[in-house]
Amino acid sequence: MTEPGPRTPMQKVIPPRLLVPYLSGKRTIISGYVYRVRDCDRFTTPAGLVGALDLQFEGSDLVPGVPELYIMRWSARDTDTYVVPYGPHTGGDWNDAPPFAGNGYTTSQDSAVPQFHTMPMPIPAGAEIIHLTRSGERLFARYDGLSWRPAA
Repeated sequence: MTEPGPRTPMQKVIPPRLLVPYLSGKRTIISGYVYRVRDCDRFTTPAGLVGALDLQFEGSDLVPGVPELYIMRWSARDTDTYVVPYGPHTGGDWNDAPPFAGNGYTTSQDSAVPQFHTMPMPIPAGAEIIHLTRSGERLFARYDGLSWRPAA
């Protein structure tokens, strides 16, 4: 599996406890597990996305029946670094707690979604926060490089 290149649309589900820190400017980085938008576009409901990305692990703020999600989306840049998190059993040196699979994919029983990891990087200008409900998605806010602006 190859890492995302420049201008690849990427996304990360924002845990509920981090939405306000992002919007208020107290959190200004993206880090951790991220996904290409194209690999997730078939999951059109919060429950579908939570299940596909296996985000209902112990200690998670997300549960299978969650009625809404907030998703940050941005275009990958030349300076961004995304790695495929391969564990020792697949020739890598990556270790993490379950539900980490170490094979470059989520651990979902229903959908194999490619998974990438990024070290902390600044939120790029033009990033968006999408509000996803059972009825669909809508633009919630856009980052202008300094702060989040509500969608019109």
